[in-house]
Amino acid sequence: MTLSRLRFAASVALLPLALVACKNPKAAATPEAPAAQATAAEPAAAPAVQAAVANPPSVTREFRDWTATCDNTNHCVAFGPGANQMGFVLVTLDPGPDARPVVHMGGWGLEDGEGSVHAVIDGRRYAGENTKMDEEGDVIAFKTPSAQLLQDLGNGSSVAVRRGDKQIRVSLGGAAAAFLWIDERQGRLGTTTALIRRGDRPASSVPAVPAAPRVAIAAAVSQNGLVQDDLSPALLAHPKVKACLAASRTGERFDPDIEVSRLAQDKLLWSVPCGESAYNFNQVYFITPADGTAPRLVSFPTANGSEQELVNSRYEPKSRTLFAFGRGRGIGDCGRMGTWAWTGEGFALLDEKTMPSCTAVPQELWPTTWRAAS
Repeated sequence: MTLSRLRFAASVALLPLALVACKNPKAAATPEAPAAQATAAEPAAAPAVQAAVANPPSVTREFRDWTATCDNTNHCVAFGPGANQMGFVLVTLDPGPDARPVVHMGGWGLEDGEGSVHAVIDGRRYAGENTKMDEEGDVIAFKTPSAQLLQDLGNGSSVAVRRGDKQIRVSLGGAAAAFLWIDERQGRLGTTTALIRRGDRPASSVPAVPAAPRVAIAAAVSQNGLVQDDLSPALLAHPKVKACLAASRTGERFDPDIEVSRLAQDKLLWSVPCGESAYNFNQVYFITPADGTAPRLVSFPTANGSEQELVNSRYEPKSRTLFAFGRGRGIGDCGRMGTWAWTGEGFALLDEKTMPSCTAVPQELWPTTWRAAS
């Protein structure tokens, strides 16, 4: 992985599941629990997705150079991107009275410096736990950050992540507002656990962790005897399939594959390729009876609505889950990923992560925009 490759601009428009590398300062509130998209008219005996009481919406807000996200269970992340899309500072705070913040800083371009990676904020040096991100990236973690570090992040002008004479500079403009929004969202204002506006109220006054929606995953079904064949005549006649195959079969590099899985003894799931870009391959999904007739186009719930086209996706029959990852750029440091579960009625969202800024943040640190229990 070269630095020229890392500096590749995230100017390619993402396909439906992927995020564009710009941010939405007024993200819409979402329903408390995206329902599994039904594929049959008959009512179920019991709900496959049970919404939690008083479940908050998943929201992302922009504050100058910083972005903050809180999911449907009030797990929150605030982050600021480094110069030239090469680094980041990220603060994670789980909900509930016992949670404490964790700070990560890092990026690419420090590997040629000498000594250990550390942070400097307005002349004050902070040394965290050093970890490797990849062959060219470094991250330092502050798992129990001091009150002084949090205060400097909120009140400082910038932070320099350094190793020897190499550094990544990250603006702190907007960090204080992002922290304040998280404190308000989690009910921490004026408590001893607040990120930015601490007071004398005890941690016990912070609200409990909101319960996540619960998804009942359907039992696995044998795939024995399932013929991996081309599309059925009914699917080939569907207008959406015609449009998708026309888009996917343009050019010589990509020869699309049709995949079919058994959801139940009388239900099949068909994956149909539906266009491509340099590193994103779109799919649409249909559910049919066992004979391949009467195709129904599947809509997948997301934290902000629903999607009919997924990116880089695949269904796993053993776990009854479907995973998709729309990349913001080829190296995969931004975009959106999600996992859905088959409930016997439709696909329910299990989890979703989003990173709107292409700025070297490892995927395990991405903000969660939706989570459910199963």
